[in-house]
Amino acid sequence: MRIVKSVQSKVCTDGSLMKEFILEEPLTPGFLTFLRSFGTVKEYPHMKRPYFSFEQEHFISIKGFVGDPSVEVRYRKEFSDLTSDYFHLLLFYFREGENGIRKMQGIEESIWERMKVRLPEEGVPR
Repeated sequence: MRIVKSVQSKVCTDGSLMKEFILEEPLTPGFLTFLRSFGTVKEYPHMKRPYFSFEQEHFISIKGFVGDPSVEVRYRKEFSDLTSDYFHLLLFYFREGENGIRKMQGIEESIWERMKVRLPEEGVPR
């Protein structure tokens, strides 16, 4: 899966960066299963269109509708330079299944290490 178009970018009131993307294909339940390996997925199937949200604390949050190619991604302002490619990497490694999960976990660990260096006095909970 890949991004076809970046529709909108804006800075939110909390300082986070929001980007809306159009993907080459609709989001699937399989992608939500993949996301569960990296954070919290909430599904709202009772809505007219099945809605979901994903959060990887300190990294990104993703919101959208299952079966829709449009998705909203928010990057935390403190780490947006470190996590700006995270969504792209999730899309890329999704097609590799279990191997993709392992590769993403390694990438994620590397990002966490850089986050810890940046904020040594507070630390980053892990």
